Amino acid sequence: MIGEKVLVEGIEPKNDKSSLRAAIKDVFLKSTNNLEWLSKGDVVLLKPALNSDNPYPSTTHPFAISVISKILSKEGADVLVGDQSGLGHVVQDTIGVIRGHTRDNFIKSGMGKEEDNNFISFESQGWNKGFIHHHSEHTPSWPNGFYVTKHIEKADHIISLPRLSTHSQAGVTFGFKNMVGILRDDSRMNFHANGPFNNFIKREARGSTLKSLDDGSGNFIEKIVEISDAIKEKLRVTLFVATKAQATFGPNQSEFKLGKLEIAKANIVNLNPELVFASTDPVAVESFAFALMKDIRNNLPPLSKIFSNLILSSNKIVSQVDEIPVIKQTFIQHAIDIGLGNMPDQIIYNNIPITLQKRLEKYLEET
Repeated sequence: MIGEKVLVEGIEPKNDKSSLRAAIKDVFLKSTNNLEWLSKGDVVLLKPALNSDNPYPSTTHPFAISVISKILSKEGADVLVGDQSGLGHVVQDTIGVIRGHTRDNFIKSGMGKEEDNNFISFESQGWNKGFIHHHSEHTPSWPNGFYVTKHIEKADHIISLPRLSTHSQAGVTFGFKNMVGILRDDSRMNFHANGPFNNFIKREARGSTLKSLDDGSGNFIEKIVEISDAIKEKLRVTLFVATKAQATFGPNQSEFKLGKLEIAKANIVNLNPELVFASTDPVAVESFAFALMKDIRNNLPPLSKIFSNLILSSNKIVSQVDEIPVIKQTFIQHAIDIGLGNMPDQIIYNNIPITLQKRLEKYLEET
């Protein structure tokens, strides 16, 4: 398999989406060495970013799901798509689901259709029967471990399909943040208690028996990264479809809603060229996503950044995305420390302007 290499394909933006579909197929097959790990009948779990019912780019691009599902099915795989939306949209405790359903968000976001019968809402599998405990020497920030969907155990292979977005709590939401969706809600409450704006999370859990206890460790980002320890043996590739990016706020389209009024809306940037990029190494592709987001944010209108920074001024994690080199980002450093991967040793570009390549490589080389 290709390790510590990132494949990047550029597509000229146009109404004809056939070129985007072709790019997804090309990058997916090349990054997995033509599915060298797949045998007929294997169960492959696709993990999209489905935090809400908002459409792309607040959630994963629908083409990522449809194109990759079709390729895998054609090769004889049993393809499942699964997630559990965020606490603002789905809440579950020991009694059951308090409100929301991830499948409804799958359809409303445009990621899937009513007739899609291979989608799994992790919360629908039950509090005890649907989740398993994980703890290892590589999860020191979780002294009591955490609970993940049992479908991690059932799957032969896992494919992560994040989106490119900033995040008002974690700074960014890329591949590592995507794995929050495999957690049971008590574990979600656990790591959020160490992070900024936790009062909003507690409010979203209202009506449930979920508790929020800050252990004082401050290991908010570290806990997010360590979730990937539960899937590292089965993760085959992380692939981004980035025709657009949310470059301020996030994870949703706006920070607050008052009826139909949206306050602090995310700044959505149309990429030119549009990009599809992937790697079998989750750290390598996360590093590239950081470099790309730095480049996007450097070209934002000044007022957009000022407004975002003002609203989120109490969260220093957000400012670190711009201020700290990629290699020194906590997401990257901690992932390397616990053996999840490494910085890219090679980036293979296709149809990417030289000027953009040089800017991205500069971000990746900064120390």
